Amino acid sequence: MRAAMGKDKQLTKAKNDIIDNIEAIQLVLRQCESEGMADFESSYYNELSALHDDTRVVETWDELMEVVSRAKTLETDIDGWLSFHGRTTFSLIWPNQPD
Repeated sequence: MRAAMGKDKQLTKAKNDIIDNIEAIQLVLRQCESEGMADFESSYYNELSALHDDTRVVETWDELMEVVSRAKTLETDIDGWLSFHGRTTFSLIWPNQPD
């Protein structure tokens, strides 16, 4: 029982870390857009918002790791977009599933 409670706390912390990362990326996008860089159709921002929502509702580590995978891919895409516009990119630390 105690191990399950520990895993639940780890899952909750990991979810919060992912949400923090997503919000950090969204902040960068908002700053770039306010400086005139267009995220056409707000596609990146909308994808991040969907991941944010998905993160809140996942209940297992497998589901959470799927969100992390999608978020890492999106982070890489956004890094490339920022780089193309001469902006420095960021590197976030994403949670790993515990053993």
